[in-house]
Amino acid sequence: MIRSIVALFVFAVALCAYIVIQPDKGGRQANAEQAAVARAQTDSILGPLPDAIAPTNAALIQAPMRNTAPGLALETEHAQMERTAANVLAGLGLNVEPNPNADRVDPMQEMTASVLSGIGAVTGNRIKAGFEAPEAKSALELLVVKALEEGQDDAYINTVVNAAAKAGEISVPDILVTSDGDVDTAVLLSSIISQAQIAAGGPAPAVPNVTTGEGVEVRVVQRATQAEQYRFYTVNQGDSLGAIAVKFYGSVDKFSLIYDANRQILSSPNAIKVGQRLSIPSL
Repeated sequence: MIRSIVALFVFAVALCAYIVIQPDKGGRQANAEQAAVARAQTDSILGPLPDAIAPTNAALIQAPMRNTAPGLALETEHAQMERTAANVLAGLGLNVEPNPNADRVDPMQEMTASVLSGIGAVTGNRIKAGFEAPEAKSALELLVVKALEEGQDDAYINTVVNAAAKAGEISVPDILVTSDGDVDTAVLLSSIISQAQIAAGGPAPAVPNVTTGEGVEVRVVQRATQAEQYRFYTVNQGDSLGAIAVKFYGSVDKFSLIYDANRQILSSPNAIKVGQRLSIPSL
């Protein structure tokens, strides 16, 4: 009996020593078993992962989450569409002079021009702050220039521009981001066409008088001396702020009128959402 008890005691001590000396082996085995189970669970959801990119712990992989604000996911910039269109045309060999009547997005540039003009009036020397000559520089402009040179149609340009924007390869003017989170290439291309027509001596787009249509609401308030008309527009699927500006003003560069009048619900020009009721100021 005593021998049996001693033998069991020696076996227990040896087992404890073995566990203390080789903890890593047991840990690695447990981790491997956990990773195998997690890998099996992940494969059942996402399909088998290629060995070259399979993680050591597949439990860290999560299913893609739906983007609740797709428009904010695109890389955007505060680019003026008139300038973007002129740059594309310059890339195609057609130079367009800056429109002195266009809305200027950069107030500092306007202030600089005014200061230099004042200095010139005092000194008698003519000092002019000229705007930069049009030139296709951005990745978006170069991409559109290449597609147009190849004779690609609107559908092709829409596909490649949206693919590049969603891959983070290009940034786009924030006013071109639609309520669906896509790039409104229709407005981009129409701006290019309008600039080309103006450069060829054609008229600027007329300001439409929109009082009816889907999402359009007009209210007339009778004042003491006159009746005032207020227009509202409910954002539809696929709308961009640039497209709404074209709809009501004939020019995408008038977007700032709408944006400034609706800053309480628009955190940025690319934050437009379906169902938003926008106030449309009169020119």
